Amino acid sequence: MRYICFIFSFLISFILLGCGTKTPSVASYQKHTKPSINYNPKNIQTLLHYTLSTNQSAFYPLDDPRDAFSARIYLIDHSTNSIDVQYYIYEDDISGAIFSYHLLQAAKRGVNVNILIDDLDTSGKDKAWLLLTMHPNIHLKLFNPIYFRKTLRFAKLAFNIDSLGKRMHNKALIIDDSVAIIGGRNIGNIYYATGDDTLFLDFDMLCAGEIVKDIKEMFLVFYHSHQAEEATAILDAKISQKEIQKEEKILISMVKQFKQTSIADAMLHSEFIQKVQTFTLELSLADAQFYYDLPQKVKANPTQKSYSIAHKIDQEIYKIQKEILIISPYFIPTKKMMEKFIYLRKKGIKITVITNSLASNDVFLVYSGYQKYIYQLLNIGVKLYELKPQSFHRLKKQKRWLTQNKVSLHTKLMILDKRYIGLGSANLDPRSIELNTEIFMIIDSKKLALELLQKTKKSIISDDFIKVTWGEIPVPYTLKDIKFYGPIYKTTENGKEKTYYNPPYSGFFKTLGTNILSYFPIEGYL
Repeated sequence: MRYICFIFSFLISFILLGCGTKTPSVASYQKHTKPSINYNPKNIQTLLHYTLSTNQSAFYPLDDPRDAFSARIYLIDHSTNSIDVQYYIYEDDISGAIFSYHLLQAAKRGVNVNILIDDLDTSGKDKAWLLLTMHPNIHLKLFNPIYFRKTLRFAKLAFNIDSLGKRMHNKALIIDDSVAIIGGRNIGNIYYATGDDTLFLDFDMLCAGEIVKDIKEMFLVFYHSHQAEEATAILDAKISQKEIQKEEKILISMVKQFKQTSIADAMLHSEFIQKVQTFTLELSLADAQFYYDLPQKVKANPTQKSYSIAHKIDQEIYKIQKEILIISPYFIPTKKMMEKFIYLRKKGIKITVITNSLASNDVFLVYSGYQKYIYQLLNIGVKLYELKPQSFHRLKKQKRWLTQNKVSLHTKLMILDKRYIGLGSANLDPRSIELNTEIFMIIDSKKLALELLQKTKKSIISDDFIKVTWGEIPVPYTLKDIKFYGPIYKTTENGKEKTYYNPPYSGFFKTLGTNILSYFPIEGYL
């Protein structure tokens, strides 16, 4: 048994890497008053051409990767007071370099930049972080740090999976305490179509007005928590003034090279930028509620529910009257979640789930946890759709900038009763519920909900998706009057309907490995 547990620890470490102080009491955070925020929305309102009264919030969806990146850079470039950056992953690729470059330029203008990054994926990037921290206006902290930076880092994670396996999955960018972008995207090529291999299909929301105060409060609670430590006390590398100048020149060179690419041109002429420049950017006024896990969730026992926002999501699900559409890239309906689905289906509520196929999933171990529930989901009448890995080929022919060979779903979104939108950083899986810290927002906007619902329903009936349904499965060497039924995978290829009896496009060994792993008791870590 000891050796089995050891193997499990390394399996979970693989999953995590693929994608001691006194902790304050829960009560101290629950009673936490609104922080002192320098809330001066006039500059941003003038910039984005909107007007909000007191206590109003407004929203603009960012589903296109060009809009998502150009909006971030545009807002950073026009900041005047403060920038707060909070991400699970911050890559040192071209997207990360451009993001860092613009943060540096803002700092040089006198803007105060606070950065909080989860420490899971920071290994090997110490010099890049030090370059930022050398500027007096940039302050960087690492969340739940793994103190071994190189050789023993993986072993440290594997042997301390119960504490170091719990991560800050939050994603937020806050500008001048007046506007914020939250959603599923981290900082890296894969999220913004700036790389050559895979593109994550993702979703963010630009938020303005009253709701930003709650997002800023969340950031401050995490930034000043005991789980967040100064990066300069942890980073292993040292950097001289000469090296700083060299690193900055490399950064500038990367930015110049990027400006010559087709995706850079596409971002410069993105729909978001064009609307801002032509005074046609329309934000939707709506009421909203913002929730977040407390940072000490990463140190708590999973049974301590008071640290988690999972019950908030449950409350919203139980309010549903007619239908719910769920988009979750990593979808593992636990036994408790299945009980909720059964309850909703007994009330006649329609449930549609969109997730990754085995072939499009960047963490195939997660699919092993999901596929165990396919039978039960179909039996209770849940509609299941899976994304193909080579999707949107028609769009690629039209767009020069879309060069990726593969797509993977990364959107975390719920649409309830054609009126409410639920979004944030959380997947519907055990890891988001029990282990990672997450953020979640509910927007009450029939206009936005209907727009997103129509766009989504149009996509899933195209040949970019696989419909998982119940059907007859041909089995050789059986009597003619005996029929076997189970999940089948229906899609369209070259205009013709095609049916598969195993997860398509994934290959024999990947399918076999997934089937084997589905028997391992690792669901709670997926």
